[in-house]
Amino acid sequence: MVMNRLEDRDIGILWAEHYPQAEGNALSKKICLMLCFIIRERARRLVGQSDWMMQMNFALRELGIPKDQFFAFDEA
Repeated sequence: MVMNRLEDRDIGILWAEHYPQAEGNALSKKICLMLCFIIRERARRLVGQSDWMMQMNFALRELGIPKDQFFAFDEA
């Protein structure tokens, strides 16, 4: 089976769909956990950004994910 790369726009769409349900739905929570990993990896690979928080803010903005939602979920 061949898996296609998850596009940036898809990450934002998946987040918007599953974040509101993550607290009461195990599948949505798992999807959000995987998305957090992908987002952190994408931020880590940004070139030209030396500050981790700047990298994260840029990645979240590019992916269309609200910063407050990401950090609330990631820190929970």
